[in-house]
Amino acid sequence: MKRTRAVFLMAGAAVLLFSGLVRAGVAGFGVKAGLSTANIHGHDVYEQRSRMGFGAGAFLTFGLGSLLAVQPEVLFVTKGSKYVNGSGPDAYRETLSLDYIEVPVLIKFFLPVAGSFRFHLFAGPSLAFKLRARVKATFGGETEVETLDNVRNMDLGLAAGVGLEHPLGRGKLSLDVRYTAGMSSLTKGTGDDIKNGVLGLFAGYSF
Repeated sequence: MKRTRAVFLMAGAAVLLFSGLVRAGVAGFGVKAGLSTANIHGHDVYEQRSRMGFGAGAFLTFGLGSLLAVQPEVLFVTKGSKYVNGSGPDAYRETLSLDYIEVPVLIKFFLPVAGSFRFHLFAGPSLAFKLRARVKATFGGETEVETLDNVRNMDLGLAAGVGLEHPLGRGKLSLDVRYTAGMSSLTKGTGDDIKNGVLGLFAGYSF
């Protein structure tokens, strides 16, 4: 419950801050949400499967001329993976759940294409702050949940993708596909090579 309240407090503070900047004429402000498929990878990862997740948050867009922009974002995102050994009701199933507040800072390059749709490429660093890390294991009709203390509090990544914008009402509707690759190992004190990887599809609206 404490983590949930912290998420809403941070999201609310970000919305108020971004709204104030927009009213001051500093930048464009928007909100976005989407679905993702997450997994972990690395030399010490074996037979993991992807798990579905989601993300939501807010963003600012600072224009740097007609073709470039900088877009910092504050997102709540879920990551992790699944592991299944066996089949049917007797299978051993394990789900790694990782919740983060993620702050990507994206450089957007708009393609010089005529028309109402504006296509762009983007890339930039992404720093994720851990809210919760746990594993849920199910076997023989019993379920056990364990909190993971050896997951790092911060996860540095690199995000890149493609997107498009289209005018709608007084603002712009946007859609982007991105992949965020973890650049550092998730665990601390083990020396294991285990990194996050998330493919996401986000829809947004900017004012």
